[in-house]
Amino acid sequence: MDSRQRMSRLDRLRALAGSMSRQRRKPNPAHAIPAEDCDLTSKTIVLTGGTDGMGRAAVDIFCEMGAKVVLLGRNEAKAKPIVDELGPSVEFVHCDLSSLASVRRAATQVLSDHPSIDALVNNAGINAGERQVTEEGFEVHWVVNYLGPFLLTSLLLDRVIASAPARIVNVSSAMEVFGHVHFDDLQLERDFSTGKAYSQAKLALNMFTLDLSRRLEGSGVTAYALNPGFIKTNLLRDTKGSLSFGNVMMRLFASPPVVGADRIVRLAVSSAYEGVSGQFIYEDEARPPNKEALDGEIVERLMEVSRASAGVEG
Repeated sequence: MDSRQRMSRLDRLRALAGSMSRQRRKPNPAHAIPAEDCDLTSKTIVLTGGTDGMGRAAVDIFCEMGAKVVLLGRNEAKAKPIVDELGPSVEFVHCDLSSLASVRRAATQVLSDHPSIDALVNNAGINAGERQVTEEGFEVHWVVNYLGPFLLTSLLLDRVIASAPARIVNVSSAMEVFGHVHFDDLQLERDFSTGKAYSQAKLALNMFTLDLSRRLEGSGVTAYALNPGFIKTNLLRDTKGSLSFGNVMMRLFASPPVVGADRIVRLAVSSAYEGVSGQFIYEDEARPPNKEALDGEIVERLMEVSRASAGVEG
């Protein structure tokens, strides 16, 4: 199959069934983080989407290991109990990924306050029940799940490189396998569906990860895309119609947040991934991503469009 061709319907159904089968109840001990990697004293972790679900659990794990967590989020009220509980180990920075202006302000504050960034975790995401457009003119799935993290990473990248060895973890999804980048209609004005918007954005995030890994070769910074598995989160709370069936499946089969959090933290700190960049880690093992992500011409085209949209230099 040519890399530009879409997956067959049967392949997609198999992928969906696999992603929603009964998941682990606890982190897999066969993939435990080596003890020598568990001391994160003096390390700074910048993380989005850490006020609930697996992101919240990841914050706890990072702090237990001694890290300083810079928690980027749009809801200060939800973050306050976390800061109150964990004290100086956590700092909240307001960042609404649906607003590129907000992302720029957050990046400026992070760079001003933190001389090093040992890991950047782009974990925040959205799966809305209907098409929404931001004040800046972006379809919300596109900007929150991809363009916002793209800009944040671009703005913090020099600091991450200066902090090497360092990691970038982009939390993707099994749904990327259904994705296709609609260059003629990136905002899906003509033919919107929640699934199409979400899978396109997650595929784009994987493409960005692969591009990062190539550009960062030899820098001491490694980048990974992660499908954390079918995890109990609030991601599907706004879905409607047939898509709301996913909430039922989540209650029945999904893993608790700590399983996804363990996978996030592992990619951010474990020496098992040292020097291996550009991998798409599907739960606990590396797998090839959507074929479009492996097409260099498509990836470069996306990077050009993304830089223009986000207003960053190549």
